[in-house]
Amino acid sequence: MKYLLTGVAAIAMLTACGDNDKPDDGASSEYAVQDITARAGDPATAPQALAAFALDGSDSTRLTFAGSDIKGDKAVFTDVTLLSADDDDDSDEDGIDLDGTVVKAKKLELDGLAMVDGKASFSKMVMSDISLVPTDPEEAEEGSATIGSIQLVNPSPELAAWVASAFSDADHGDLPTGDALSFDLWSVGDVNMQINEEDGETGTFLIDAISVSGLKDRKAAGMSLKNMKFDMFDPSEDTTVKANIGDVSVEGFDFAVFAPEEGESLEDSFESGFMSGLNAQDPANPGYKSISMKDLNFDVSGVNFDMPSLVSKVSHDKQGRAVKVVTEPVKMVLNAGDGELGQQLGTQLATLGYEKLELTMASEQSYDPDADIVTLAKGKNYWELKDGFRLDFGAKYEGASAMAAAQAEQGDASADPSAMMDAVMEKLTIHSLDLALDDDGIVDRAFNAYAAQSGEDPQQLRNQTAGMLAMAPMMAAGSGIDPELVTEAATALSSFITDPKTLTLSLNPAAPLKVSTLADMEDPSGLTKSALGFSASNE
Repeated sequence: MKYLLTGVAAIAMLTACGDNDKPDDGASSEYAVQDITARAGDPATAPQALAAFALDGSDSTRLTFAGSDIKGDKAVFTDVTLLSADDDDDSDEDGIDLDGTVVKAKKLELDGLAMVDGKASFSKMVMSDISLVPTDPEEAEEGSATIGSIQLVNPSPELAAWVASAFSDADHGDLPTGDALSFDLWSVGDVNMQINEEDGETGTFLIDAISVSGLKDRKAAGMSLKNMKFDMFDPSEDTTVKANIGDVSVEGFDFAVFAPEEGESLEDSFESGFMSGLNAQDPANPGYKSISMKDLNFDVSGVNFDMPSLVSKVSHDKQGRAVKVVTEPVKMVLNAGDGELGQQLGTQLATLGYEKLELTMASEQSYDPDADIVTLAKGKNYWELKDGFRLDFGAKYEGASAMAAAQAEQGDASADPSAMMDAVMEKLTIHSLDLALDDDGIVDRAFNAYAAQSGEDPQQLRNQTAGMLAMAPMMAAGSGIDPELVTEAATALSSFITDPKTLTLSLNPAAPLKVSTLADMEDPSGLTKSALGFSASNE
């Protein structure tokens, strides 16, 4: 079955790097991308392009077909077979090695054929009714993999030439990277994988459509995923995994956010981007203009997570810098169902008095790129657990761009994580910080759960905890910490434990406070309640 998995990835790469515009068969597609016109080809040089694709009827060890219809710069081939690479093939790991899998397609359509700067090119390619067949008969009995259609429209000359070499030579070069990788549309429709291993492992993997449109200068105008379903059973672990995503839509995806280096592959782009963290030139940029997700659900042996929708949007200034990111309220539900893991989760939830957890969150982050200041607006950033609590938080801090630059200068965090952390924290300055924890039963639930496990009385535990907090000012005496600050904090926390309402903690220092100053401070006496603008209450 590994051959089928490898083959699906390989054949998808073969047509680019995702709206399901199926080949014309008299039926329209709701996923069709509008206003994309294939470039004109060159009938005079089309035969040369076909030869480069090994589609001129000559002998080929890589690609064969049963029939063809060639007119000008258009060609249609039927019963196409793309042979697997030989077992001893040493093709580049970034090339297309089908690894023991033969790809068969009922139809291959090429439009806009031409030779461009001596290289084979096309403006549109559609493969339809695709099957991936393992060359090992035993593998073939363990499942199946089919793809309804794959389409590539207006690829860059480098990408078109790469596809041509992939058809004709198993030992072709690497997939183009950076600005050389561009196209107007790449789409895959109707992916269907069925797994039925001899050891009892079974599974189904379905996708209605994947598409990327307008990829240019390492930016994609749009990306989408429609109706993905995954259902797997592993008998060795007695584990079931089910996942569903109804719809994912991304506008304005910027690969450059994840790929500082021009020549990086897309895979390396994500890896280096996540490792390097923020972009110093545009630290508030999450890498998209908007993202929408609907009907996300997964279940692992009875542990069920459900998220009906997620919507996040980014605003930019006239220079194209991200200045605000807003994520609308997102509801997430964690349920315990049938299955071993579900039963374990259900037991843990029951100790807190829950049958399920319903969590809602929202966020709004503003960024001033000239002042390098991030603001989290009060009342618009929160986590809320139904019948538990609501945590509101707000903040204003300086140094996002400087922190990103410092992190980049430090390089690999694995070399000396503490040095990187010190360099980053040196640039972080706090202007204000506000936290508000509104109790809706979580304090009672927590004490009751702990008491049940320890065999103690919950009220007695509560009193003991409140008493220890009340002693904090006495215990802090002589440490140099402002007694007024400790007393106010301890009083608010003790009151919250005894009679939970809304616990509020705030920092509004008279002058912006560098985090490195706090970390390096040996004498805390300067951190007074007045200097920090500290306040705490339970009201």
